[in-house]
Amino acid sequence: MGDKLRFGLVGCGDFGSHIAGVFCGVSDVVAVCDVNEAGAATAANELPGTQTTYTDYRRMIETETLDGVIVAAANFVHAEITIAAAEAGLHVFCEKAMARRVPECWDMVRACEQNHVKLMIGHKRRLRPPWARMIELTDESLLGRALSISVTQYADMRPYDYPGTWWADGNLSGGAFAMLGVHVIDWFRAMCGDVKRVWGMHGPRQEMYWSFPEIINATYEFESGALAAIHSSTAYPVHRFREAQGPMGQCAYGGFKLRPHMDHIDLYWQHLDDEKVRHERFDDLGFDHAYRLEVGDFIGWITEDRQPCLTWVEGLRCVEMMEAAYKSAVQGGAPIDLPLYPELE
Repeated sequence: MGDKLRFGLVGCGDFGSHIAGVFCGVSDVVAVCDVNEAGAATAANELPGTQTTYTDYRRMIETETLDGVIVAAANFVHAEITIAAAEAGLHVFCEKAMARRVPECWDMVRACEQNHVKLMIGHKRRLRPPWARMIELTDESLLGRALSISVTQYADMRPYDYPGTWWADGNLSGGAFAMLGVHVIDWFRAMCGDVKRVWGMHGPRQEMYWSFPEIINATYEFESGALAAIHSSTAYPVHRFREAQGPMGQCAYGGFKLRPHMDHIDLYWQHLDDEKVRHERFDDLGFDHAYRLEVGDFIGWITEDRQPCLTWVEGLRCVEMMEAAYKSAVQGGAPIDLPLYPELE
């Protein structure tokens, strides 16, 4: 192993190129792969250094001398790419959602454990300063533990060109929450801990862009006793995606609310003993901070065996929370206990 770890990128869309650029700050990205040859070439031209391009990730793994892979391809191939990389002895940084369903997640985990490689899932939302600040507010010295959280996540997803792509097919993407909700659902767990029970309900069909019901509500009961609810819709023209994810939270000693805007974020919070609401404004939305933190921790985990901010656990539990909500909704809102697959634990 040289001075820097060597990575290969699989999935050269806009996000793949962006996260690979972050990796380039602390490692070498020496190869890129995408089934779209032109996309791979574009990514190679945008990244610093010289990258060999591939259209077959298996060939890249077999040919290149790598320490790890960055998986930013479509959700339905996350598991197969991760398993192939693990079997080749390569560490894996995989974007969320980890996979479509929990059994796929466990296949990924087992492959990495058996081959003694690291597996991190990139759930950056909990690491962005405004969202991390809400987690900090649950400290006993501030607002105390979270009791109830609600997020109404109505957004217009049409401008993102998801209709007609694999995102619109729940069998390929992992369903409605994989597209609109995965960030918030992981953050719920960062706030409240492990989930005990889930209820989900589908709303009336509004559009025919998707293979799944595009309106879904879910309520999570945590082992701590806290409740968290998410209400999601994909055709709400008043909000763009970035504006649609503002939680309100009731804590033991007060409450908070976050109002996201396209260019800044406002956080309001108040202790029960306070006379006035406190306001914190975040002009930096915190994306770069979160990317650098997760990537830096992944490198440190590999090179120093230092405990990272994220592992596979966050990814698997988030997929479990989403899948349980779908299962409940199909059963008309029946409560679903977790773990969803106790035989795999």
